Amino acid sequence: MRRNQLIVISACTALLIAIYFFGSTKKPKDDGAAPMGGHAQPQQQAAQPEALDIESYIAEIKSKAPAATQQTLDAAEKAQQYPELIDTYKKMDKPLAVAYYVVKEANRANTLKQYVNAGDYNSALMQSAPDDKARKFLGANAIVCYKKAVDMDSANTDNRIRLAGAYMEEGGQPMSGVLMLLDIVKKDSTNVDAQLMLGRFGLISGQIDKAIARFEKVLYLQPQNSEALFLLAEAYNDQGNKQKAIDLLERCKKAVKDPATKKDIEKAIETIKKPKS
Repeated sequence: MRRNQLIVISACTALLIAIYFFGSTKKPKDDGAAPMGGHAQPQQQAAQPEALDIESYIAEIKSKAPAATQQTLDAAEKAQQYPELIDTYKKMDKPLAVAYYVVKEANRANTLKQYVNAGDYNSALMQSAPDDKARKFLGANAIVCYKKAVDMDSANTDNRIRLAGAYMEEGGQPMSGVLMLLDIVKKDSTNVDAQLMLGRFGLISGQIDKAIARFEKVLYLQPQNSEALFLLAEAYNDQGNKQKAIDLLERCKKAVKDPATKKDIEKAIETIKKPKS
């Protein structure tokens, strides 16, 4: 499964470069994050943003639409014609409204496929959410949909990883996602997606040694995994091992085919080589 989770990640190297262009990802190790094989320490939770009031948001969109469009939307809403509402809001370029109605349609259809699709839509949109309220709204939608999918097929590891990623990306309950992933790798240490996600969590929470172990495991299984190569380079760069980071980026550059991504990796290499002013 190569979804947009990670790093929360989106699994594409170009996106990872945009997120991690060798800026600092380290955080204090006493911030309450659990060791990669342990449990979270009790701490006061940071205040979470409120979710977007989607109904008010949609009402405002409708109020500014032409009369004919308003009538179409009102009629579709009354008849619960969610596919028509989805199509109309897509044409209006209102993805947050689409995100709301794809969940409505998934609830109506009540099928595994629809819940996964709705979760994927909200999760992907979360990566470019315009503000914290929208991000919270989309994250909550993704979690609800993936929970439904897991309930319908608890043996499907991919959907459990999707749910774990949503927990971590949404930010309200990241340890719920971490514990799910730890359970997955305990049963199957060769699960690349779970190992990558745990590695990324270790990287951004300052548990660099544990992150390195996760990425090394992935590269043992998949030596040309460009995501693992790039993130492992980031981890070594955080530790001050610039040469190791450069070597890994050179491997990453050979592993990717997209010319633009190769150029971005070259820029990352040059950034590491520059002496600190």
